[in-house]
Amino acid sequence: MKIYSGNGDAGFTLDINGQKISKNDDKLHLLGTLDELMAHLGLVKAMLQNEDAWQFSWKSACNFIEKIQKNLMKIMTDVSGAAQNIKEEKKTITDIELNVIEKEIDRLSANIPRQKGLIIPGKNIIEAQIQISRTISRRAERLFFAVKGNTSLCSNTGAYLNRLSDYLFILSQQESLINVNFINQITGI
Repeated sequence: MKIYSGNGDAGFTLDINGQKISKNDDKLHLLGTLDELMAHLGLVKAMLQNEDAWQFSWKSACNFIEKIQKNLMKIMTDVSGAAQNIKEEKKTITDIELNVIEKEIDRLSANIPRQKGLIIPGKNIIEAQIQISRTISRRAERLFFAVKGNTSLCSNTGAYLNRLSDYLFILSQQESLINVNFINQITGI
């Protein structure tokens, strides 16, 4: 089975509606960024699921990340089929889903000390990978607003991507805190 056609070699592709668009189109940049974010979140999930990992309560984080990935798939479907100048907005990301991520941010934030300075990523591999995912989420949010314009894209999507980067920041800080506490217990510091 051939997986290549050569049809996109000239810098154009067909969208879900069969229209020829530039591979430099904002919509394709957004779809590519969402795809990249899904892959990085998959890596975070795989790192957290590593049976050699000493972290506790990561099963719930993995389950939550899986829900996020499913929401990103819904967003990608919405973006792929977004029509111009449609008055009726679809609710791809519901108020409930927005509320769920906000509650998870609040739950995780309750255990994180208030930050007094800038955070430099890289305290450990998992924390750094979560931070990479956070920055990709920020890029996806910016691209979403570049694409939204007069389309029927769900307005909750921008808010969801904004909360997603907040969630990933808090998750990275939780990972960092757990790692520091674990090392302190082992070393007796």
